[in-house]
Amino acid sequence: MLVEVPFRLHIGGDAADQHELQAYDGYSSLAGFSLTLALVTNYVETGKIRHRGNFEGRSSVRALPIQEGSVVSDFVVRMARAAVGDSFVNSADAAAALLVDLTKRTIDRNLGIAPDPKTAALTEPEKSPRSGGDLEALVAATDASVRQTHQMIGAGAKTVDIYGGTKFLGRYDLVSKAYVNGTITGEEVYEKDVSVASFNVNTGYGGVFDADLGRVVPITVNRDTLDSAKSVLTWGIDQYAQGTGKRISLRFRAVLALDNTVKRYLVIDATIPPNESR
Repeated sequence: MLVEVPFRLHIGGDAADQHELQAYDGYSSLAGFSLTLALVTNYVETGKIRHRGNFEGRSSVRALPIQEGSVVSDFVVRMARAAVGDSFVNSADAAAALLVDLTKRTIDRNLGIAPDPKTAALTEPEKSPRSGGDLEALVAATDASVRQTHQMIGAGAKTVDIYGGTKFLGRYDLVSKAYVNGTITGEEVYEKDVSVASFNVNTGYGGVFDADLGRVVPITVNRDTLDSAKSVLTWGIDQYAQGTGKRISLRFRAVLALDNTVKRYLVIDATIPPNESR
């Protein structure tokens, strides 16, 4: 056995303070969290992003009996191996740290929280152009399960505090529920010059640095656009890695939260501006 990592949900407010859950919404939320954890675990174990089906990470996540106090739900991940980046996952402790920190990163990104400060376990994956694209693909893959975990909020519970290993990973509440459930995809097409921080040519997911926002924004490139845009995005990654400061021109639609916070860019086209190609 490579590593065993505990996770805990501490559920409070409303019926949870009486050590109870609304049965349907409560168990649906617990199932949502177990799926989020299984998807992250599968990536650490296999290096592959899955969205559904009977993938390897599902069998690695086990649920323990629910306890009072208010309501405590424990999980344990038993990983037999770690296949993500052999160069930076070379021990059981490193694999455990990567699983915990990647779970936090995935939760944070789904809640619109920038993954900062970066932890030691995520330093190498974040620096790798391909792994960086994978990390954004993982955020997209867990979008539905993170929403599902919020189902009990306002339906028998007010808060869900999430712990992994010895770390506090985050809180789900009414504010985060409104964020994950509220999404607006605008019809307006924008064009900006951006730096490419990460991109995976196989999945079409990645991230670009938007200087106007001062942060990296996740991007999704659909299959119809991928063939024409991937060479430009790959060029952009090389420029980013070399520190040249050169940017690409991106045409996209914006996916927004209800408060108009940018959640993601849906890429329509990508080109290299003439002044940047020299």
